[in-house]
Amino acid sequence: MIDLGETVLRALEPRDADSLYSFRNDWEVIQHLGGFSAGFSRTNLEDWIKRHSNRADEVLWTIAEAVTNKCIGHVGLYQIDNRVRKAEFAIVIGDRKWWGQGLGKKVTEVVVTWGFSQLNLHKITLGVLTNNSRAIHIYEALGFRSEGVLHDEQFRDGKYLDLMFMAMFEDDWRAREEAHRL
Repeated sequence: MIDLGETVLRALEPRDADSLYSFRNDWEVIQHLGGFSAGFSRTNLEDWIKRHSNRADEVLWTIAEAVTNKCIGHVGLYQIDNRVRKAEFAIVIGDRKWWGQGLGKKVTEVVVTWGFSQLNLHKITLGVLTNNSRAIHIYEALGFRSEGVLHDEQFRDGKYLDLMFMAMFEDDWRAREEAHRL
């Protein structure tokens, strides 16, 4: 478990399925998330938790309130490739009461730091819909850089949206960490 003060990162648990069911079926939550769609059943999400909890190429956490231990989202490093030392980052904060409070940035920074310092990653990538300016701003502030855009990659609300790929490299992360220590 990773203590973040008011929240913690902990292992996914079967009881998180109810919260995930709520988030993943809430259009306001999923509309800015690439690759997510609505229409999940609780059984789908229980199966998802089981599948992802046992994968050797992923590290996932539930984002939970520290006091209640209630799931408010999840975050992870996916498609971990130890040979080339890279992984894909993804996050969702589904409980709207936590939006706009800096939690996404804090969790992203902690997980990226964990990936570089504990998994010895060289590169962490992510995909973000180009209309999600709030997320792009956070990623850029943390040191992610655009690596390109796939046009008309996702379909939302009757229109196609572009998907930007971003990445952070180990050397950039180390330089940022060093600058914070000074």
